[in-house]
Amino acid sequence: MKTVVSTYLTRRLASPAPMRVAAQIAVMVAIWLAAAALTRLTGLAMSPGVIGLLAVLGLLLSGRGNVLWFRDGANWLLGELVLFFIPCVVAVMQYGHLFRTQGVQIVIAVVVGTVLVMAATALAVHVGCRLERWIAARRGQES
Repeated sequence: MKTVVSTYLTRRLASPAPMRVAAQIAVMVAIWLAAAALTRLTGLAMSPGVIGLLAVLGLLLSGRGNVLWFRDGANWLLGELVLFFIPCVVAVMQYGHLFRTQGVQIVIAVVVGTVLVMAATALAVHVGCRLERWIAARRGQES
């Protein structure tokens, strides 16, 4: 009996419910729409995506949000990320003459930009890990 229950629970937890994933994606879209409205109203020179990420980070760091609220929806979006690049490929196909004339500069800009983004991501992950270790050490000292 125990194996049947544990197998059922494992399978149930491994595959997220489609409605939960849809609701989490809807929450993320709502946060992005609110951030877009905020940038329009205030005239901020920041992307709504960045403002939305900062809002979610603020919720998580303040303890008012829970990672479980976003995990399954974010995992689904990341898994289907290639679908979001299809419009970019179509746009590239429309500007073939631009790539024939200035392709080298575009490739250099894309490669340099990618390397910079990867370096910034690695630095952010490193700083985040150090921050987590520091917080864990402080919590251990307080106990």
